[in-house]
Amino acid sequence: MRAQYLRFAKKVLILLIIMFVVDRGLGSIIEYYFENEPLGDSAAFAHAINDPKEDVLIYGSSRAVHTYDTRIITDSLGLTSYNCGRNGSNIIYGAAILPAALEGTHQPKLIILDIAAKEIAKRSDKDGDDVLAGMILPYVLTNPRFEALAKDLFPKELYKAKVSKLYAYNSLLLSIIRNYSRSDNDNINGYQPLPGSKLKSDPEAFTSGRDGIDEYAKEHLELFVKSVTDKKIPLVVILSPMYTLPFKENESLTVCRQILAKYNIELWDYSTDPRYVQRPLFYDMAHLNTKGSDMFTREIMGRIKQSGLLNK
Repeated sequence: MRAQYLRFAKKVLILLIIMFVVDRGLGSIIEYYFENEPLGDSAAFAHAINDPKEDVLIYGSSRAVHTYDTRIITDSLGLTSYNCGRNGSNIIYGAAILPAALEGTHQPKLIILDIAAKEIAKRSDKDGDDVLAGMILPYVLTNPRFEALAKDLFPKELYKAKVSKLYAYNSLLLSIIRNYSRSDNDNINGYQPLPGSKLKSDPEAFTSGRDGIDEYAKEHLELFVKSVTDKKIPLVVILSPMYTLPFKENESLTVCRQILAKYNIELWDYSTDPRYVQRPLFYDMAHLNTKGSDMFTREIMGRIKQSGLLNK
């Protein structure tokens, strides 16, 4: 009987070793292709955390990605620019990647932070955490900041990523394949244009962000603002246009304003500006299309030049 147990244990051990070798081997292959993606979201993200040496950097969620046209910024200000926004992200992500820009030898001349009306509000579901985990897990073994963030937000996912190298990339395989199989690049220094419009209805009421404050997100918003202002880098914080009816300010926005005021930063609020809340200017309920982003980016650049922020 003992001999049978020993044979069984030996087989299990051999199986575990094979699984470990396969996991590490395939994981390393996927890691290589992930880190060297020529196009797409991950390629832009890699630049934002590894080599953001441009003069003007934009941070935020998908609303930033599709709103701020880096070509217009460069033409208007005569400065290099990069859109470090990321689809599905929030201020927690932004604060995590910001040090890559602030700790380098080349300091940005201007940072733009696009926030959402529900930026630091509690979420009623875990979808946001799942998206954030998918972004961060590929970097937890090589980047101490992302490891610490994962330990705070999703420790079980961090443990799985440390045990299995493949696990960190399981949500990115289709994206990696797609970005290697296409030749067109819709990413222009981080900016991703959205042509046309899918909207078929008028603006609706906005009711999100009324479930209280996410203290962790609140702390990271203040960390972001303090980090930039401590470096004496001009910071512009913007609530970009939303395809919604005028709404009463929620707690998330009120607290955001309080944090910004503490550092003498004004919130440029265009959320329900009637010039932009028009169907032809929006791709969908949350994002401006190319026509809207062109119009909005030009306005912001004009306001920045008039403000004298770049002369301080």
